[in-house]
Amino acid sequence: MRKRLLTTTALLLGSLCASAAVQYMTVEQKSGAKYSFLLKDNPVVTYQGGELVVNGSASTSYALDGVKNYHFTESDLTGVETTGVDMLRITTDENTVLVENAPAGAKVVLVNAGGATVAVATADQSGTATISLPSVKGVYALTLDKQSFKLIRN
Repeated sequence: MRKRLLTTTALLLGSLCASAAVQYMTVEQKSGAKYSFLLKDNPVVTYQGGELVVNGSASTSYALDGVKNYHFTESDLTGVETTGVDMLRITTDENTVLVENAPAGAKVVLVNAGGATVAVATADQSGTATISLPSVKGVYALTLDKQSFKLIRN
């Protein structure tokens, strides 16, 4: 369940973030290592045997318990320290959606496919907001300012 939701979220965020500025998907390890993949190469993210696999290659597989997160960036972060520029980051687990690096006070809204508001949160001073996911399977839209992200709960 979690794997499907994360995979779907990653693929949808990739397609929604297809602006000229966002060019890479970066896998960040808990150890601090970062591996970037060029989006124009259409990386395929799957889960196999407890590992996050990019492009079906054994050389690009990462143990899930060692992955801190993966996100979309403007530049290749492989081996590069964080520059202090914080991009909007959305992560999910089986029960919640975590939004990070949002503008302080930004309203985050989760709506169902029928357009009914399911949950609302406001980003705190650090730009963080957490929304509980409904237990009902379905398609949801998460909106923040002028950005929207589709979530599918299997």
